[in-house]
Amino acid sequence: MSGGGAARRFAIGSYTPDGPGPGLHLVERSADGEWRVLASAEASNASFVARSGDLLAAVGEDESGSVSTFRVVGDAIEPVDSVEHGEKHPCHVVVDAAAGVVLVANYGSGSVTAVPVDAAGSLGRPSTLALPPRTGPVADRQEAPHAHQVVPTPWGTHVVSDLGGDAVHEFAIDPAETTDAATATLRIVRTIELATGTGPRHLLVRDGVLHVVGELDGRLHSFEVDATSARAAGTEPAVVRPPADDDDVVQPSHLDVAPSGRQFTVTVRGRDAVSVFDATDAAHPRVAAEHPIGARWPRHHAHLDDRTVVVAAQEGDALVEVDLVTGGTRRVLDLTAPACILPLD
Repeated sequence: MSGGGAARRFAIGSYTPDGPGPGLHLVERSADGEWRVLASAEASNASFVARSGDLLAAVGEDESGSVSTFRVVGDAIEPVDSVEHGEKHPCHVVVDAAAGVVLVANYGSGSVTAVPVDAAGSLGRPSTLALPPRTGPVADRQEAPHAHQVVPTPWGTHVVSDLGGDAVHEFAIDPAETTDAATATLRIVRTIELATGTGPRHLLVRDGVLHVVGELDGRLHSFEVDATSARAAGTEPAVVRPPADDDDVVQPSHLDVAPSGRQFTVTVRGRDAVSVFDATDAAHPRVAAEHPIGARWPRHHAHLDDRTVVVAAQEGDALVEVDLVTGGTRRVLDLTAPACILPLD
């Protein structure tokens, strides 16, 4: 299995199923492929982590909803600030350093929260954008909007997936408002609709194409996009082998791109696998392989190189390396309920 070279560090966000505890970890992969935990910090249900330089931002996926900042200092994690914003079950975070805000997708409330952040990591007063009221045909998952991920676009806006409303909403941050360190204003500028029952979860904007992985329909959807237009380009199953029956669950989680840009990867829960897509045709990726990871509920993953990914197996309580060529796996670190892997080097 590849992924060798110099030692690398990662921030790992984890659920804390036993209550408040160490939900954020700084881990190292040595040059010879050995993994170890360097430090941990108290962070309740830190299911997603983002970075800006040596500053980390982590959500607290709880009923009250929070976001916290930390600083990586040597081999330690130091807490900086934390605010509760009152939106339920935040599940994704991204830092827009240029706008000076942390953006949080709140699954339970169906909203996006903007929290001003300064260079030191201090947080300001949150403001929230409620997603438009939309529903879908999957009654137990699409009774209301459910924001799942926020990603930036090349033209300066952001897009957020709405799993409950089968839509991707594009929004802008009002420049005039971000001069006030206490507030930030978000406004929707465009909505891209997907087929009913898609359940859009994670997104990738690359080479003029928006890719959307559907948690509920088990497919990868692609749209040719720019600042003024969006056109459906195609759709592809997220797995090689179609589901055999209702017990054969195919629930995609995270979508990522290999360093070369020639492959996409999707982790698939239920099937507990990672799928590999040939992305040489940017607008029409095609599923090429599907590799079981040997651990339960792969929620997130990151590329070590073009050949190897490391997967956070939430219910398997482990990080697992997967060789995308041979399908070989290696359980590399035991960790309670890992949910996000963020490369730092």
